[in-house]
Amino acid sequence: MVQLSPPKSSFDQSNFGKRTLSTAIGGPLAIGAVLLGTPYVDGLAILLTGTLLWEWSKMSGLPLTHPINGLIAFLIGWAILGPGAFLASFCLMLAGFSLIFYYHYRLKTKLIPSLVLLSGPVYIGLGMTAILNLAKFSPLTLLWALMIVWTTDIGAYVVGSIVGGPKLVPVISPGKTWAGFVGGSMLGSAMGITIAPYCQIGIESQIMMFSLTILTTFVGHTGDILESAAKRLFKVKDSSHIIPGHGGLLDRIDSLLLVALFFIILKYFKIF
Repeated sequence: MVQLSPPKSSFDQSNFGKRTLSTAIGGPLAIGAVLLGTPYVDGLAILLTGTLLWEWSKMSGLPLTHPINGLIAFLIGWAILGPGAFLASFCLMLAGFSLIFYYHYRLKTKLIPSLVLLSGPVYIGLGMTAILNLAKFSPLTLLWALMIVWTTDIGAYVVGSIVGGPKLVPVISPGKTWAGFVGGSMLGSAMGITIAPYCQIGIESQIMMFSLTILTTFVGHTGDILESAAKRLFKVKDSSHIIPGHGGLLDRIDSLLLVALFFIILKYFKIF
């Protein structure tokens, strides 16, 4: 997740230390799984998906036994054991979602609440499928995305903590500031440009490279804001408390889910 600023305007060294320790442990595990490939990245994807669906169930009240979660499990299995084609997975997910949503409609449940409840697992499922596809067919691109998202996270937290200032989206998340948004985006973009040659991104135009990296940080911020909106809707502070200093796994990976989807779209249209 791209944390734009902490709830307080002052820099919390204790919380920053916990966040740093958690990242120092989780980061190498994620990078190692991506570099080692199958079956390590597949196993990690299953573990992450299960945890994310559990957190969404805990937040929203959607039972883990709901058919939509079974569809997500099938989708992840498709990505691991099947051809891994994201377009086919997307069509499968869309068809299944439509059928289950129609089932809710036939039961005369309220449409908007049902849509919100079901959209979480769909977002998680498609995002994790996108991550799996990148891990299998373009692992260096996934590592590039990880480094941009993590640097944006760290930069935004530090800059937002120290500078403070006007709030970005006070109605959704009162802690997020414009200073964190801009600072995180600049640092994340700088990281992306610096390591792009090592990740074999292959974009020669500096203008294009800067545009892509800065847009990637914006997409990451958007993923963060979407998850913050869901937490506010469900009246919870964190998706869970399994990661010290970070909250839940969904609080950490929400930005990457949307960035992975964004990269899959760019790959499909051969933007890079």
